[in-house]
Amino acid sequence: MRLHNQRAWFPAVAAVLALAFSAPATADTLQITVTNNQPAGGFAFAPVWFGLHDGSYQTFTAGGTASSTIQTTAELGTPSALLAAFAGHGDQTVAGSAPIGPGSGATALLSVADPSMNRYLSFASMVVPSNDFFMGNADPKAFEIFDASGAFLGPKTIQVYGKNVWDAGTEVNNIAFGAAFIVGDNINDHVAQGGVIALVFGGPDQTDYLNSILGKATPYGYDISHIISPDDLLATFQIQSVPEPSSLVLLGAGAGGLLIASVRKASRRRA
Repeated sequence: MRLHNQRAWFPAVAAVLALAFSAPATADTLQITVTNNQPAGGFAFAPVWFGLHDGSYQTFTAGGTASSTIQTTAELGTPSALLAAFAGHGDQTVAGSAPIGPGSGATALLSVADPSMNRYLSFASMVVPSNDFFMGNADPKAFEIFDASGAFLGPKTIQVYGKNVWDAGTEVNNIAFGAAFIVGDNINDHVAQGGVIALVFGGPDQTDYLNSILGKATPYGYDISHIISPDDLLATFQIQSVPEPSSLVLLGAGAGGLLIASVRKASRRRA
């Protein structure tokens, strides 16, 4: 008899739990997970800056001269200049606190003050070893995360390949002088190039430069044995919404009420 009673209200409990865990999450906080997809011995990248804006903030222009902000990002690998330049334009965060090596990752939370206004995502990070390679989106509206009403359009997955990597054109490409992520190199050394921002695999031939990186020792204790190619997957960004704590409380309260009502109904039927 006891087993029969439990079976009577178990479907109701299952339904309530399913409702609780399948309800749509609010989209005022995003969780961004960054993964380095390079094989062992491959390239790394600096902590990744992410900014949400109204679609008018252009981090850089392909074919144009790099700003001091992009120069700092592409030569030194620090997001500090971007964080300062973007202040007041939207919401921002940084994933990682050190270079993200092959097979590694990082996660960051991005609080969104007004999803209906800050709809578009931009990102930037130095790609290493290099003198001034970086990844980022020149088109400020390339990645729409929220629609005009503020509804989350995800989950989203963004993949960065070798063909998407940029050369800032600010520093002469010489892996033995001023390159980052190479043991023995001084990242603060600098030979100005005076060039423009161009895709690594869309501008001058970089074959000799890339081949010169093979065998170089990194601070992470491994030698570079794999260099990027156009179709080589470098990074993956996964963007998900995170429920507000208050929403979870309300949802739990509602689920609890439904559970109590279901149990009471089952009890009346047994009576």
